Amino acid sequence: MRWAGRLGVLAACVAAPVAPAAADGPITDRDYAIDFYEGIAIGSTTQVGMGGAGSALIVGSAGNLLNASAPAVRMTTDTDGWNWDYHFDLLTGKYSTDYDNNGVVIDPDDQNSAGASLFTVGIGGRYRNWAMAVTIEAQTAPIAPRTAGEPTTLTADALRTKIVLAKWIPQLDLAVGIGVQPVTFQVVEIAGPQLFRITGTGATAGATWVPRMQDFRVAASLESSISGGQVDSTCDPLNCRGYILPDHVEVPARVIVGGAYRLSETRWNQLVGGGFRDEPSLTLAADVVITGSSPNGYGIEAFGLQRLQRSGEHVAVSMRGGAEYEWLPGRLRVRAGSYWEPQRFERLAGFGSTAGRIHATFGADVRVFEFQLWGRRRGRIGLTADLASRYKNVALSVGLWH
Repeated sequence: MRWAGRLGVLAACVAAPVAPAAADGPITDRDYAIDFYEGIAIGSTTQVGMGGAGSALIVGSAGNLLNASAPAVRMTTDTDGWNWDYHFDLLTGKYSTDYDNNGVVIDPDDQNSAGASLFTVGIGGRYRNWAMAVTIEAQTAPIAPRTAGEPTTLTADALRTKIVLAKWIPQLDLAVGIGVQPVTFQVVEIAGPQLFRITGTGATAGATWVPRMQDFRVAASLESSISGGQVDSTCDPLNCRGYILPDHVEVPARVIVGGAYRLSETRWNQLVGGGFRDEPSLTLAADVVITGSSPNGYGIEAFGLQRLQRSGEHVAVSMRGGAEYEWLPGRLRVRAGSYWEPQRFERLAGFGSTAGRIHATFGADVRVFEFQLWGRRRGRIGLTADLASRYKNVALSVGLWH
């Protein structure tokens, strides 16, 4: 863990904390920020099913969610001068009662609260050693009502876009990538208008080492912190339908370091051609995700209660790992994994624990059809589940079989 500790210091330096406002009290002014933090594994079904790991494994547009260099890493069957891919994944946490582990449990019988969901879609293309990808990640989650027993009336929506340019450097067996990441965060009434919207933009970069004729890969990525300070609202921010609005939103910096290893009859890191690599294989992946602090960050659930709940005072470290087995070559893959969701929130008086929790994940991909589109293609349907205390996430994915 020595290297993980060093990276933790790096993340802390990127987003060093300052003295926060008093926590666990009523909101009396706008001197606070919403901490836009992702502690759970969200992304492609491959990533979620393998315990949230995949920075060194997942390529193309889906890999762009974790690593800006992923679009430039060729699939081992890709021997053409150019190629393209896409992904579409839909996840729903509607069966969760404490989606982000802040201790505020939502009534499972409240129909409006059963709306936590996320979808991600992306498209990428490669020409020779250059690649580009655009991915969109949209998330919505209910906010606890201001008074216990009342129905949920607010939802928090977030839209994150990643636009990256990546390059494969054959002399080094290395892919590198850089990009921008605009983020929009808003709170809206379920049966009414938007309360406020905040936007911001950050940078992202990544690298993946794929040593030829070897069975392992190593990756690292960095996302800068984002501080959105432009609050767009049509009402008085000091009394917007009874709410005092935040001054800005903070997206903490994030560092990911990971590796992957493949066991099979043939070496992993080689171009084999032929369209598809149908052979039994076991692939292992592990990531360390280090999320920086948020200088003046507070939880969105407590905003619904018009109280302050400190979030992101310290750097958070998450260990993630999983395995994927191609059980029926070219037809069925199964995967399983686990990860630690670290504590992010201070406990709010009168509510439950916010201690970190462990997640168990599993999933499968099934090949469903084959077609011709600039070559021979295979479609797939993927199913995934992520289970933890007060958290249940299921996912459906439609994409190409690689």
